[in-house]
Amino acid sequence: MDFSQLQAWLHVAIVHIPVIIAPVSLFLLTKGKRNESADFLRLGHTLVLLVTLTSAVAYFTGPTTVDWWQEKVQFDQEAVEAHGLWGRISFTLLTLAGVGSLMTIIGELQEEKPHPLIFRFVWWLLFTGVISLIWTAHQGGLLRRPELAF
Repeated sequence: MDFSQLQAWLHVAIVHIPVIIAPVSLFLLTKGKRNESADFLRLGHTLVLLVTLTSAVAYFTGPTTVDWWQEKVQFDQEAVEAHGLWGRISFTLLTLAGVGSLMTIIGELQEEKPHPLIFRFVWWLLFTGVISLIWTAHQGGLLRRPELAF
């Protein structure tokens, strides 16, 4: 197995983690804020960091994945470009949310209460990131299974 093949399979395996965990972290952050539960908030922010890390791996292995798969399967180039664009948008939104979550976690570790706007910043970025991620995942699914297009 060469390195590009490893990256291609890594992309296909890792890309599902943020798609599943991002909505869960959004739910935990919402529940934690409503119930004023520090445990839910801490877990939600930790999962946002996991989403950020896994989306970075998925984003940076994407181009190699396309190159490797196009040797075997002919993809619609417009669909590949759309998936790449929305992948970049999702990655950017989730990374910015991850920065806010990291600021919150570091603040807690230093026993400093984070500014309330940081939570709103993280929540809205994560919310739009989840929506963008759902669309990105849909487009990625269409690349692998074009017969499912609607």
